[in-house]
Amino acid sequence: MDPAPGTGPADAQKQPEKGGVGSPALDGADGAPAGHRLIRACKRAVPPLAKAWMGFAREARRAARRIREAEPVDLFHTQNTGCEEMPVAARLARIPSVLGTFHVDSTCDLEGARSGFTYRALEWISNRCLHRAIAVSEATRRDWIARTGIPEHRVVTIHNGIDPERFCRKTSAGEARRRLGLPEDGQAVAGVGRLNAAKGFAYLIEALALLRQEFPKANVVLAGSGPLREKLESRAAALGLADRVVFLGQCADVDPVFDAADVFVLPSLSEALGFALLEAMAHELPAVGTRVGGVPEVLVPEETGFLVPPRDAAALAAALRPLLSSAELRSRMGQAGHQRVLQHFREDEMVRKTIDIYRQMLHNSRPCGGDRPRSIHGVGRSGGCR
Repeated sequence: MDPAPGTGPADAQKQPEKGGVGSPALDGADGAPAGHRLIRACKRAVPPLAKAWMGFAREARRAARRIREAEPVDLFHTQNTGCEEMPVAARLARIPSVLGTFHVDSTCDLEGARSGFTYRALEWISNRCLHRAIAVSEATRRDWIARTGIPEHRVVTIHNGIDPERFCRKTSAGEARRRLGLPEDGQAVAGVGRLNAAKGFAYLIEALALLRQEFPKANVVLAGSGPLREKLESRAAALGLADRVVFLGQCADVDPVFDAADVFVLPSLSEALGFALLEAMAHELPAVGTRVGGVPEVLVPEETGFLVPPRDAAALAAALRPLLSSAELRSRMGQAGHQRVLQHFREDEMVRKTIDIYRQMLHNSRPCGGDRPRSIHGVGRSGGCR
């Protein structure tokens, strides 16, 4: 469960292990010098609810001070949205235009850790501090409008985009498999992403178990690290697939993984619009994805791959079956996916649309600091989620 805002490890270190004020020199039977009576003053415990609000406010004020210390800023673009202090800090710093990008949607909270009143209230306040917002998919846009009531006209969809010249097939499948130490024969089904519950890789392993008799040389290749690696390895072993599910760990370069694969699978339980799907399609891989978030906005069923319900290993296996059976189908769908990325999900188009938002906001806002060149400040996590 995520800690409440402002109550992370750094805050915990500031709290005394025991309430009270004292000195080692006075620690004794009663701790009082002769002729004096020692009165111990105990620090009153702060309720968790108050601590969350105080922590959020403290971090917002700190960030606002840092922003004010910089050169005058006309537009502040934060990648940290949701229950985040940066939009509030930008407003406290009196920046004329505050923009935020929603890279995830609320469905990523699989365990309901972010459903409490305090979290939702701080989330509402933070989002209402945005003059405009960008969502990386239309599904993500709808999700945040419904969740926090942010006015519809403030939120625009700009899909994630990639550089198709950067993400394209560079080596043959055989060469890529040799580099990664994978079997050169048979079919390789690739998954790329963090090994956590939201990515749904457990269902991909279950699907392979359902297909093992039909495709005895099919393998699953997973690139990524995360808290569920040990559990996923144990599950693969329990299903008798220890030698057919390959865990590559964190990969600085995922190109060889895509080059080695025949099919890409995105079995996510929650997904705004992952870059891995776009990168796989740019590599001319047919894709199987779950019908969640922005995935259906990218993957066209029966044309670039197949869509299946989340948490359904049988449906995943059924979608993989024709792709593993037909090289011609894989080639046709892979080429169609490549063309779709070229036409709709280019990085340069994403940048152009974002700059258009900047221009609109700067045009509609009053310049900060007199007659001078406009200044834009950005803050947040770099890149997006695979």
